[in-house]
Amino acid sequence: MSDRIPDPRPVQEEELHAFVDDRLDPERREAVARRLAVDPALQRRVDDWRAQRDILRDALAFRHREPIPPALSLSSLAEARLAAGSRGNQWRLAASIVLALAVGGAGGWLAHGPQNPTEIARLSMEAASAYRTFANDSAHAIELRPDSAIELTGLITQKLGRSVAIPDLTALGYHLLGGRMLAVMYGPAAMLIYEDAQHNRITVYIQPMRRGDEMPMRSVDAGTVDGYAWINRQIGYSVMSEGDRARLHSIANRVRDSVGL
Repeated sequence: MSDRIPDPRPVQEEELHAFVDDRLDPERREAVARRLAVDPALQRRVDDWRAQRDILRDALAFRHREPIPPALSLSSLAEARLAAGSRGNQWRLAASIVLALAVGGAGGWLAHGPQNPTEIARLSMEAASAYRTFANDSAHAIELRPDSAIELTGLITQKLGRSVAIPDLTALGYHLLGGRMLAVMYGPAAMLIYEDAQHNRITVYIQPMRRGDEMPMRSVDAGTVDGYAWINRQIGYSVMSEGDRARLHSIANRVRDSVGL
């Protein structure tokens, strides 16, 4: 039996972030792990952060494969330092390095533009965030009621600036509760919320994309939320749920068929 005295310090917010990033010392990491083991809500929160971290890493992985900008190479920096003979020149050198960092970094982004992984990862992350925020909120989940499917379709089409269809999932046991408009990073998005007889909910997230790239359906693992996402005809779609992944896949296929893709 261990004689170790449990760490009495409460777990802080910054420690949770450090735990996700594997930056805690072993003893404190063990204390945080014990707290998570007895706090399911806190564990779900950490799982969501970890999933978002992984999505961002996948989205930005291409940056690690880029060559170092010439202005930041060791030889260029050494030459610049040798040229800085006076104190005033040293200040100018510092300013030039900052400028090189800015131009080099921006140049890489502009040269590559938004990559497919970035677009699909951003779509997935925003869809998962919208699900967690609204899907199971009994009081505020629905902003747009499905009193008239034609009216709902027209409103979403007007807000998104794209012609969209409202998927019919009744054959799979889900009825439409309604939807809501969202303001995300690059403009408007819409989220439709469906529910089955057991009160399990799924969301269909629709967002115009900036580029015309196609992206076939792919699975999304966002911690406590699972889903599928794809991009077609400059519109991104994502189906999210906390339910069975195999069933969700068949629902996502039905959504894709319903919107005419």
